[in-house]
Amino acid sequence: MNIETLIRPNILTMESYTPILPFEILSAKLGRDPKDIIKLDANENPYGPSPRVQSLIFNHQYLHIYPDPESTQLRVALARDLNIPTENILAGAGADELIDLILRLFINPNDSVIDCPPTFGMYSFDAAVNAGRVIKINRRDDFSVNVDAIVGGGA
Repeated sequence: MNIETLIRPNILTMESYTPILPFEILSAKLGRDPKDIIKLDANENPYGPSPRVQSLIFNHQYLHIYPDPESTQLRVALARDLNIPTENILAGAGADELIDLILRLFINPNDSVIDCPPTFGMYSFDAAVNAGRVIKINRRDDFSVNVDAIVGGGA
């Protein structure tokens, strides 16, 4: 049996996602000590977690238990701090998951998604996964978004 006959056609023909190089692989590839590298290609914090966060993680007694899938405590705290209803807050395991969830909710097959490269690759990848059509409108030389080209239908 050919497993590909069971896969949605748009998945078979979509452009593959090129992930970033994991830190340890980049370090080895460059032959540099990880302490000498500051990665800025994936919206990562080059400073790591604060000592307070490290302490909380180290002292947390339930790290072996699957976490709350609704991030209830986080959403309640954010709602209180931002003065908005808890149900208006969506928490996720990073931008990848949130972008995917939002596109699953709002696009239908063949809907258009505008992507303004250079930008985060998950926008066009998740649009393709959800059978959306990606319209790429390049940014200006100063990296600002070319709103005129978007409104005009392309550049």
